[in-house]
Amino acid sequence: MKQPVNATHYEAIPTRIKNGHQEPRVNAVIETPKNSRHKYALNNEYGIIAFHEVLPDSMEWPYDYGFIPQTIAPDGDPLDVLVITDDGLFSGCLIEVRLIGAVLETKDGTKNHRIIGVPLPSPGAPRITDSMREPNDLPPAMLDEILRFLKTYSERQGHTIVQKGVVGAEEALKLVKQTRKAYKKQR
Repeated sequence: MKQPVNATHYEAIPTRIKNGHQEPRVNAVIETPKNSRHKYALNNEYGIIAFHEVLPDSMEWPYDYGFIPQTIAPDGDPLDVLVITDDGLFSGCLIEVRLIGAVLETKDGTKNHRIIGVPLPSPGAPRITDSMREPNDLPPAMLDEILRFLKTYSERQGHTIVQKGVVGAEEALKLVKQTRKAYKKQR
């Protein structure tokens, strides 16, 4: 009989929804680092982040990309999160992020929303993301880059993507809570 392998126990990391800080915060696990041409994804069978594919020429991940633990989205995967960082993190990195919004979209007719988050401020090391609380705080070119990448990346894989808009932090928090509830129900 095959023994299940779980090298990292990502399922044990709490979602850790914190809203007592004047802003919604959650844990995120980075799968694919910023500026990578490789896509990495959680392999649920082995409990490890594994190489998934190489992106088409001229494409690279504009920001760190991963998932929010203990959530299950309508596509059957943990809820996706894009983390805006100055410098890329690394695959498997756990980071607490402040939610600033979400991209509402469908992929082949199934909801496939993407949460947008930023790192918490680091004392003595100010970053552009420190003041970001809502999608409107993003420079327009940055938001356009995010939307364009998410759509183009999936379309090049042969998927039909319909972006339905961008919502703020409170709506993003509702999406996290919904997918956390779905995760708990599945357990």
